[in-house]
Amino acid sequence: MLPRIRFPSFNGHYTEKSLHEAVLELKSGLSRMFSDSDIGLPVIRSNNIKDYCLDFNELKYWFEEDTQGATTSNYYLRDGDILVNFINSQAQIGKSAIYYNALNRDCIYTTNILSLRINKDYSPEFIFFFFQTKMYNDYIQSITKPAVNQASFTTKDFRKMKIFFPDLTEQTKIANFLSSVDEKIALLNKQYDLLRRYKKGMMQKIFSQELRFKDDSGDEFPEWEEVELKKIASKVNTKNRDNSVTAVLTNSATQGIVSQESYFEREIVTESNLTGYYVVRTGDFVYNPRISSTAPVGPIKMNELTQGVMSPLYTVFRFEKGLLKFYQYFFESSVWHDYMKSVANSGARHDRMNISGADFFGLPVPQPFEAEQTKIANFLSALDDKIAVKKAELDKLKIWKQGLLQQMFV
Repeated sequence: MLPRIRFPSFNGHYTEKSLHEAVLELKSGLSRMFSDSDIGLPVIRSNNIKDYCLDFNELKYWFEEDTQGATTSNYYLRDGDILVNFINSQAQIGKSAIYYNALNRDCIYTTNILSLRINKDYSPEFIFFFFQTKMYNDYIQSITKPAVNQASFTTKDFRKMKIFFPDLTEQTKIANFLSSVDEKIALLNKQYDLLRRYKKGMMQKIFSQELRFKDDSGDEFPEWEEVELKKIASKVNTKNRDNSVTAVLTNSATQGIVSQESYFEREIVTESNLTGYYVVRTGDFVYNPRISSTAPVGPIKMNELTQGVMSPLYTVFRFEKGLLKFYQYFFESSVWHDYMKSVANSGARHDRMNISGADFFGLPVPQPFEAEQTKIANFLSALDDKIAVKKAELDKLKIWKQGLLQQMFV
């Protein structure tokens, strides 16, 4: 078999071989204890494998040597070792990354990761890029044994994987080309992340009033007033009594107000009627008390999608004055988080804020002059536009790479 896309200088045959023939050494990592300190050897865990890269943030460290035989030095990683999650959640099973010693110190890895050291007659980078193809993912799914908490596959089945190899020179050429595509993706991703961080920093400066705008004449705007939320917004208590609204919405910390069916990829509301759910209009704001790493006091999002219904576990409110876009950005910032933490019931569940309605609507919110609200909203909207353009470039390049992978491997 031959791929659909091939460099013109090559015309030799591809040879089908099992992964076992290309692997010099394949083994899982160590399972002993590690700590949060920075003493000992850095440990790569499953959550450090992200988007086919190794994320060295939040590394843990070993503090216990093996006294039963094998020393940790037997598990030191070398440049070119491929790491694969083989005991993990169904979504992460089989995900891989290639190791290069960016830390300039020895690293080891945990027991739910396989390390593949590749024979010198094969390109580890070529194999790593094969691990990003649909053919590879389909094979992993075929050998994976699902489980409630962690899926897994056996190393015996993994070694049987069939790969079509060209000669080493062509493997290297393909790997180098795809590596150059990855470099472009990494550059765009860095630019995208920098824009997002810049916007986040600007929101903090704006809503803490460290940065102020001027009017069209270059004069200062009046000082901001600060009012309780209940002065300019009211709670939405309208229930879906006649069951006429059927679109069920949810509040995602990362995606905002979205259709519950599309968010969970299935309809999770099982009750036959939604009469107890709140009717949410476009322009209404929704507070979800569930906390997460991206929403430490729970997200407040504006509904820009459609009229729908939402669970009574959420707090829905509607502004009676002020620019909606301004308040949408205010709730994207974190300047209001300290107040929420100060009024939260300490006896609440660990994953949910427990705040009374009175305290919630006592939240202090800024009320600048309306023209300044507009300038702020326009400035942040322009940043959003730049972020969206960069995200579209990044997504387009990733899709192009996926197309290449499907056509350069067989």
